[in-house]
Amino acid sequence: MADLKLRHIPWSRSLRILWLMEEIGCDYELEIVREGGSLHDALCPIARVPALSDGNVTMHETGAMTEWLCETRAPRLGRAPGSAGRPGWLDWLHFGETLVGYVIAVQIKGAQNTDSDEMQRLEHGLGLLGDWLDGSEWLLSDFSGVDCHVGYSLWITSHVVGLDRHPVLQAYLSRCTARDAFRRARSLAE
Repeated sequence: MADLKLRHIPWSRSLRILWLMEEIGCDYELEIVREGGSLHDALCPIARVPALSDGNVTMHETGAMTEWLCETRAPRLGRAPGSAGRPGWLDWLHFGETLVGYVIAVQIKGAQNTDSDEMQRLEHGLGLLGDWLDGSEWLLSDFSGVDCHVGYSLWITSHVVGLDRHPVLQAYLSRCTARDAFRRARSLAE
């Protein structure tokens, strides 16, 4: 039996971790929790999901899981504490959660109207991300764990409000979803 176990709701933020574990190529056990089945249920789960167990360690926040997995199993996908790239890596890691927060606010309030405060915040975040990625293939010099984190956030954004006004982000999302590990994670998670 694998040391790693992921509790996952389809469409939820734990897809980030499932994708990351597929990128790493590590053994893990997957428990799929069917809760409600809607996009809203996946974005705002009631149960303590996601959860990643690694031996005696259990985590519920996908940002912490990403750091943990990169530090313990895939240093090539992270940036070590004290390294020059660490601040940017951490910044993008936490930005991924901020972006999903904006999407949740738009989804819950039904605020797809471009004049809503929620939509303006989301558009601002998408603009920042698009500016950063303009001319870059990945968020950092090469693919890393933060691309799983932010890539998921952008993927869910594309399902809630679309990315028609953001061709740079559409291209980035296409690169993310074309990755074999993302495809495997999606097929396992549904």
